[in-house]
Amino acid sequence: MTKTDMFREYGSYHADRRNRVCHAFGIPLIVLGIMGLGHLVALGPVDLAALAAIAVLIYYAAIDLRGALLSTIVFAILYLVAIRLPWQISLGAFVLGWVFQLVGHRFEGTKPKFLENLVYLLIGPLYILEETFDAVTGSKRLT
Repeated sequence: MTKTDMFREYGSYHADRRNRVCHAFGIPLIVLGIMGLGHLVALGPVDLAALAAIAVLIYYAAIDLRGALLSTIVFAILYLVAIRLPWQISLGAFVLGWVFQLVGHRFEGTKPKFLENLVYLLIGPLYILEETFDAVTGSKRLT
């Protein structure tokens, strides 16, 4: 499946503006929480958060170079914030992020797309990041 196909499918489950707003807040909170909690698990000199981010960025680069570059910047910022947070705040961010997701899907009247295919857990952050970037810069999404 191409990035265009995945974005089209993901977008069809996120057509309601309220749902997209909930995701614009929820997804970064989830990523922040994962990074904060992943930072607590060190594998030698590298923590699990960094390894997970690198793996996700490699996947993004395989499907969308622009998205991978944007994600690298955002992930770096979130990581630098996350490593300074107490674990309780990281856990709270993770839970609050999922609350936003579920509220958004309640507005939409759909189930989260990842329930059909787990790859959409990775597509969500990329989709929301590119949607936000395009809205801020006035760019047109190149899918």
